Amino acid sequence: MKVLVGLHSCGRLFARILLCAGMWILAGATPGQAQPRPTDSPVYKVPVLVSDFELHSLPPKPARSQRPPAPAENPKPGPPLVYQETDQPSEQARRFIDFFATTLVRTLQKKGFDATHATGRILPAGVQIRGVFAEPDAQNRIRRAILGGGAPSARFLLYVGIFNLAREEQPLYRLADNQPAGGEYGPIITPNNYVPMVKYELDKNPTEEDIQKICNQIAASLVSLLEANPSAFSH
Repeated sequence: MKVLVGLHSCGRLFARILLCAGMWILAGATPGQAQPRPTDSPVYKVPVLVSDFELHSLPPKPARSQRPPAPAENPKPGPPLVYQETDQPSEQARRFIDFFATTLVRTLQKKGFDATHATGRILPAGVQIRGVFAEPDAQNRIRRAILGGGAPSARFLLYVGIFNLAREEQPLYRLADNQPAGGEYGPIITPNNYVPMVKYELDKNPTEEDIQKICNQIAASLVSLLEANPSAFSH
């Protein structure tokens, strides 16, 4: 009798193991692995254009030939920076803009989107992602950022808008009618509240990892928007 009971218990245990294995097979899953998002969803069929984000800078300073160049300092340990402090503000802005566009396009492509760098071309339908770097002044007004302009804030505000290419073109922001004098800050701007827009914050000299994190968030915001409006951006 004990032998029969033991065999019966083993049989029940073996049946449970088979049931669990069958559930994993039906789900197409491997224990410990996350399931990827289905790229055949209509969300990922929407073409995406990534425009260069606006970042203004002071004009380059004239080269000085009287003094020999200072010896290069050893870089500080840590994650790689997008640009070096010794670069001209115009070069810093160019590196910043290029790295952001390249990283965002690559991030969207890894998500499954047909994403490309805009480079002046516009599609008849789809999504265009545009952004502008800004910073608050002493009165907490939003000012378009100027690299090298001497503003005391150590961080940027980045406003990113998602535009529907099938509709009439909309501005990312508008300039205020009354602009104060002074070159410490850029002009006062008002972001366009009629387009989906998200604000981010990041250091003025960010690491590549900092930018990658924001690009991940932008991609997640785009997915959420398209899932909530599945037909709004279709042809």
